[in-house]
Amino acid sequence: MYSTTMTVNTDIITTTCGRELDLSRTELIIERSNSLFSYNIHKMDTGEYVIAEKFFANPFNNRYILLNDEQIEMLKHL
Repeated sequence: MYSTTMTVNTDIITTTCGRELDLSRTELIIERSNSLFSYNIHKMDTGEYVIAEKFFANPFNNRYILLNDEQIEMLKHL
């Protein structure tokens, strides 16, 4: 008897504050990239946002920054 294993395509990341999140369960708000890196903003179900900076040459330098609505509003006024 064979058992089937179902795999789920997840994109688990760890934010700069240490929280583990699944980016595949977020809404992609902004997507920008060039030949060196990509800069994306994801909105989570909780209303929080994740800024994802991915460097193509060295993925060990990728950063994932978690922000809430209040912090986003503060950034708008800088």
